[in-house]
Amino acid sequence: MTDPLLDWPGAPGSDRPRVCGRPQWHAGFKATPESFRVDEDLGFAPTGEGNHWLLRLEKREMTTGALVDWMASVTGTKPRDIGFCGLKDRQAVTSQWLSIPHERFDAEAFPRACADRGIGLLAMKRHDKKLRRGIHRANRFQLLLHDVHPADPAAGDLAEYLAERRDCLVTGGMANYFGEQRYGRGYANLQALREWGQGERRGSPKRQARNWLISTLRSAIFDRVLAERLTDTSFAAVLPGDILQLAGSRSRFAAEPAELDALQARVDQGDLRLTGPLWGEQGSEAGLVAGELEAPLGMSMLECWGADSWRQRFIDWRVAADRRPLVIPIEDLAFDIGSAETDDTLPLSFSLPPGSYATELIGELFLPPASPELGPQV
Repeated sequence: MTDPLLDWPGAPGSDRPRVCGRPQWHAGFKATPESFRVDEDLGFAPTGEGNHWLLRLEKREMTTGALVDWMASVTGTKPRDIGFCGLKDRQAVTSQWLSIPHERFDAEAFPRACADRGIGLLAMKRHDKKLRRGIHRANRFQLLLHDVHPADPAAGDLAEYLAERRDCLVTGGMANYFGEQRYGRGYANLQALREWGQGERRGSPKRQARNWLISTLRSAIFDRVLAERLTDTSFAAVLPGDILQLAGSRSRFAAEPAELDALQARVDQGDLRLTGPLWGEQGSEAGLVAGELEAPLGMSMLECWGADSWRQRFIDWRVAADRRPLVIPIEDLAFDIGSAETDDTLPLSFSLPPGSYATELIGELFLPPASPELGPQV
């Protein structure tokens, strides 16, 4: 029997619609931390002077939150004063940049503390400001997939299959779903949404829980809209009222009916990105045909967890509507078929922008990937 919390198109753990169609091969991942490596590409160089230090640290089997707490304890700095661009996986080997105010930072003692804790200190430079979430250029992934095998005997040659998928991802992009991590371990955040929305929990959630509840609800609505557009193939078609985003920018505007042909050409050329809703107190920002698609889907998702309660919380908590690209172009996917022919493993590398999930790129290629380490619960 299907869990009603997960009984909707695009739900985490389901057979989600994909840009390139249903995968024809199977593979697992994260057999060891070393089989899942992530390196943050900051996209700019430290200034070399200023009131902060930028530290590039390498961690293994450690969350970014735990890394920040450790830095705070060994430097005497408040955790909130330590900056970073994004959360990196725990069950992995990852490198990322963090910033720390120079006032209480001992540049001679810190390298020794890193060595004692088994944390790699890859770079240490002065900088003029604290790092903020999401300002880095990309994350670079190097994965080793295992148990690579065809879904059926007619799947064809692996090298040809991956080459075709790579071409599809270059031209069509990958479906930019939120990963299972966003929904909590065992999808517990969805259960919490229902409990808070239907009055099974009283009072008001604490701030940290509030943030994860809102993030989970907005993710679910976005994933539902994306699945709908992929199902009816309109994910690549500009609809009247669509909110379009300039590639490489946060600048957005609405699609006017008289400009659809010109806008479609710019989308096809990669100059513009179609976006989906991150729900807010005003609902969706899309209008016309796109709004008529998004609004009922968003309301149907709110009904799953208590529409009246969550609509009021969006207002009380002043949650502003936002947008997220529906698809992300993948231009540097690389793989080595040789090992798959000898021991059923496959090295894979690619880059993703901030906020996109490696699990979802694997989902465009293979079925099913092993369940990742899931994120915070509320």
